Amino acid sequence: MNIIEINGIQKTYKRKKALRNVTCTIQGTFGLLGPNGAGKTTLMRILATLIKPDHGDIRFNDEVSWENSSRIRQMIGYLPQHFSLYKQATVMECLFHLAVLKGIPKKQARAEIEKLLHDVNLVGQEKTKMKHLSGGMLRRIGIAQALLGDPPILIVDEPTVGLDIDERVRFRQLLRQVGKNRIVLISTHIVEDVEETCDHIGILKDGVMLFTGSKDELKDIVKGKVTEKVASYEEVDAMRDRIISITEQGEYYLVRYLDEHGIHTVTPTIQDAYLFLTRNGENG
Repeated sequence: MNIIEINGIQKTYKRKKALRNVTCTIQGTFGLLGPNGAGKTTLMRILATLIKPDHGDIRFNDEVSWENSSRIRQMIGYLPQHFSLYKQATVMECLFHLAVLKGIPKKQARAEIEKLLHDVNLVGQEKTKMKHLSGGMLRRIGIAQALLGDPPILIVDEPTVGLDIDERVRFRQLLRQVGKNRIVLISTHIVEDVEETCDHIGILKDGVMLFTGSKDELKDIVKGKVTEKVASYEEVDAMRDRIISITEQGEYYLVRYLDEHGIHTVTPTIQDAYLFLTRNGENG
């Protein structure tokens, strides 16, 4: 089984600490959740061996990443948040060029690209120019290029930002599919992306890893701390800092909120636990 071990990673930019002693283990499908500016992209770029940490190390199946960076890169498929390629090229031309750059023999490359286009549901788009693809199609091409060479590790940064609802659902299904036989690491601030795709979750805020574990372990943190009630505007205003979600119902509101001393609690969700941790710090 493939495994990534992150040990005491620290990174500072111009006196700002982007990552603070981050330590965790990643296997299977792992979702890295955190607000914008939490340090997620920095950690992803370090894992992809694009930048070096100031301190700490990362082991891929017991190999230290920076001692074997060229070999580690061959094990990784990477889709950054901002992805664009050769706008004037066709889909096939673009993927074929990337396959050659990865050292895949030409005969093997064409067959592999055809299979990947089938996997990402883009059969028939081989001759379409990249500039004519929708945002969702571009993200799927991004996954296809990341999977060239069948890497055992896939790293995807903010995979569904800018996609409409239908494309977001398709992309989550695709990530679940490709995660059946490799590590898939997803970085996002969208809770639903992780909830519907990942088996394990890490929560990062201000460069600090607040939690790592299963979805059930995460929800257990707020067990007995989430309440729903019908409230007036005045009541809503008084509990504003604790509100998770709110729905207008005529003159009143159905409010879901955090209450550590609540009597009538409800079953917690990942969203509940995520907001609790990011508002209150480690384990509340």
